[in-house]
Amino acid sequence: MYLPEDILLELKRKSNKEKTTIAHIIRNAVSDFLKREKEKDWEKDPLWNMVGAGSSQGGNISEEHDKYLYGKDK
Repeated sequence: MYLPEDILLELKRKSNKEKTTIAHIIRNAVSDFLKREKEKDWEKDPLWNMVGAGSSQGGNISEEHDKYLYGKDK
């Protein structure tokens, strides 16, 4: 990976100040960036609007699904 001289110099200063490596700083920055991107993605996803669309007032649907679907007990 190529980094421009000015950015590399800033990273060297930061790594010396924080007593860590440039690689560690870059890994953390990339990780934070990817987390933010992932968080943004779900907000734009049209499927997100469907969350809860299949919920009901009944509390036993998973237990009694045959009865609701077919009109009979298991």
